[in-house]
Amino acid sequence: MSEQSERVQRMNEIRSYIEWLSYHPTPDEITRALVLEHLNVFGACCARLGRLNADDSLTFIGEYGFEDGRSGKTFSGDEWRSWNHDAADIALGRNPNHWSEDKKMIMFQMRSRGAMQGHLVVRFSAPIKDTKQVEEVVLDYAIPTSLYLSLSQDVRQRSTSQITSADTGAGQLTKRQLSILSGMVEGKTNHELATELGFSVSTIRHETMRIYQALAVSDRKEAAKKALTLSLI
Repeated sequence: MSEQSERVQRMNEIRSYIEWLSYHPTPDEITRALVLEHLNVFGACCARLGRLNADDSLTFIGEYGFEDGRSGKTFSGDEWRSWNHDAADIALGRNPNHWSEDKKMIMFQMRSRGAMQGHLVVRFSAPIKDTKQVEEVVLDYAIPTSLYLSLSQDVRQRSTSQITSADTGAGQLTKRQLSILSGMVEGKTNHELATELGFSVSTIRHETMRIYQALAVSDRKEAAKKALTLSLI
């Protein structure tokens, strides 16, 4: 399979994953799906999602495969910052890379990738040889996961706040605009969208402004959030 074909296949898988997120899975269900369905080809065996709180405490909001069972537990800032293991080394900057030294664990600080403040940890059953490839794939899943989790509270309150696409001009979005919006959720740049969809960069920019107007937002992050909230993609 060519590199381009692999990229297209991966993007199709990411779109399916984003569609699945619209059914509002729990964090535990997300980690399970990442391990068993999306990253199993690389030998993934465990995944964990952590959220950094305003008081610097850390809450493990979801996990799959870990024997210590920390899902739902919260640790103070002083406590988790004193930990001495691979994940803590990456989170605290003692290890400047995303990978543990044995190349069996990758960690993304999702606070730099989306709205949620936290981390995604994935462990593998054997050392990863092509770390660059796996890192790209994990990041492709980390971005929409981060955006989804940042909205989880709002999503649970949709029935009371009555957030619907009728509250905005979302129902007027064209097929082209929805494709661009999907790319925004995936973290793609205007140049990447132009190449993938076959339009000029100026066309992408023009359509992006129309999307902002329809959704009553001012930037890509807000557009991506609202797309997930309203289950537009």
